[in-house]
Amino acid sequence: MSQWIITYSRDEAAEVLKVKSKDKPSLEQAVTWVLEWAQENLEPLEPKEQPHEEQTPAVRLEERFGITITGIAKD
Repeated sequence: MSQWIITYSRDEAAEVLKVKSKDKPSLEQAVTWVLEWAQENLEPLEPKEQPHEEQTPAVRLEERFGITITGIAKD
């Protein structure tokens, strides 16, 4: 099993989440992992506007926690 580094941007800083996976995770899987981590470890942001109708995991991650995935690399 390989270790993967998911890099993301939050508060204008680059941060990482390390995960183990046999294969390189897709962007959708990386978003899901970071969203799960954020829900357990971060306080949600105050909403700036009405949430978008389409609440995909990537939209929830950005709107609730201000996080955008920037890359996936093998450690």
